[in-house]
Amino acid sequence: MIWVNCCHKEKHTSTKDILLQYHNLVDVSPFEILSTMTGFELIFIEIQDSQSNGFKLLRTIKQRFPDVKIVIVYHDLDAELAVSALRAGAEDILSSNAIRQKVDACLTRLHTHDDNMINVEDISQRELSILPALTIIDKDISAPLREEELASACQFSSTYFSRLFHNIMGVTLKQYIIKKRLDLACGLLSSDQEKISAVASSAGFKDVSYFSRVFKKHIGCSPGEFRASRQKKMKFFIVNLINSCQSKIFIAEYFNVTVTNIHNDNIP
Repeated sequence: MIWVNCCHKEKHTSTKDILLQYHNLVDVSPFEILSTMTGFELIFIEIQDSQSNGFKLLRTIKQRFPDVKIVIVYHDLDAELAVSALRAGAEDILSSNAIRQKVDACLTRLHTHDDNMINVEDISQRELSILPALTIIDKDISAPLREEELASACQFSSTYFSRLFHNIMGVTLKQYIIKKRLDLACGLLSSDQEKISAVASSAGFKDVSYFSRVFKKHIGCSPGEFRASRQKKMKFFIVNLINSCQSKIFIAEYFNVTVTNIHNDNIP
């Protein structure tokens, strides 16, 4: 677990104290976080309120490491904070003065991959009104998602739902769905060797040519180039791990080889 303080000054937080006491928590500067990550961490970002620069850091991390789970830890709760966290890609929000039961509940939600990560008690009725559509998008991202069906799930007309969604989320419904599908595609490209066409289909893109064009437009490279760069980074990470005896034992168990046989060429 990593703690990143994006407040202007140090403040006491009982949430951090609980994590330090019962879990393995490491403090990392917001200026160093990206260079120290492997892409599989659980990160707590401490912010003051919804205007914090921590949301910019959150979006940057999510863009580079789609599989990372991030919790926003806030000091001042305002009407915009929960929806800002949702827009930026946070899995959950947590008060800086949370009791242990709240912290444990948050970790449980993350561990079980609950689709409704954001606590509905912290979301205004206006934002709550589009949660049925957001839930459908999260559960059925690879399926055809029609605006009229999502609007109906929220009991709105298509026209009103479209305006309301844009007003709350800051992007159109189409833009939001594309972002979610690209996030999923990035995760699939980073973790398996499926064909590009299979990744496109799993992420909700039925036309692989369209998927490649959209991917390059938003990510800045082709799906194949993205996968190659991730594999290169992962191999570099594994090779660095080999330098320590403890890491050799871990890698030997992970790849089912003996410690004495570990060489760079033996790493898959």
